[in-house]
This record gives sequence, structure tokens and C-alpha cells, in this order.
Amino acid sequence: MKRFFGLLMAFGLVLGTLVSSAQPAAAGLLNSGTLLVAETTLPRNAIDDKLTTEYSYKLDVNNTNVAAFRKYRGLYPTIAGKIVRNAPFENLEDILDIPGLSDVEKSRIRENMDVFSISPPNPALVEGDDRYNNGAYK
Repeated sequence: MKRFFGLLMAFGLVLGTLVSSAQPAAAGLLNSGTLLVAETTLPRNAIDDKLTTEYSYKLDVNNTNVAAFRKYRGLYPTIAGKIVRNAPFENLEDILDIPGLSDVEKSRIRENMDVFSISPPNPALVEGDDRYNNGAYK
């Protein structure tokens, strides 16, 4: 008897799911006589557009968070923190003018200058404390 009621409940759940997902389409047919299907395009935002540029494979010093520097030896955490704290920069060479950089830190930055890019700061990427701790832990 328990097995019968279990099967009955499972059948009711499946049937209810099928009926509820078909209901809006059926209601549209009943009300207007025709069903119109609209073409939908997903909206794009500035961050999606930025990911199609060199930002997706280089460190944008005006928009990148500290954690992104981890994949480059010698930049994380000290140099990364100094770059993030002193951003935004007008051009990449301005990074070398950060007050308090040691000669070793300047040479590490010069060695990695090819992994940096620069673009205007985007509020979606630099607001709050996300540049220091974006909450993404691996």
C-alpha cells in the first residue's frame, strides 16, 4: 500500500510539473488564438564588453583586484596591494612612480610590464572593497 501511494505521489508530481509548464503557452493560445514567439537577446553590460578585450587576459591596473596578481610571481601580495591602493593611473609607466616602491619592486614591475593593461576605472569593478577582497576563494 505504501508503495502504491509513493508511485501515485511521484506520478502526481511529474504530471503537475508538466501541466504547470505548459499552462502559460496554452493560456496564450486560448486568449488570442495565436501564439507569438519573441526573439530574445541577452542584454550585455560594460563588463561583458570589457571581457572581449585584452582585459580578459591581462591585468588592467585600474580595474583588477589584488587576487588577480597571484598568478604572476613576485607581484602578490605586496606589489599588488600598492598598485591597487594607488590606482587609477593615466599610463602604465605611472606605476613606477608609486611612493615607497623599493628597487626590487620596481624591477619586478618592469619585468611584468607586458602583463599589464590600462583602461578607465569602471565603477562596477572598483567600488567598495572588492578590489582588496572579492570573495572568490579557490
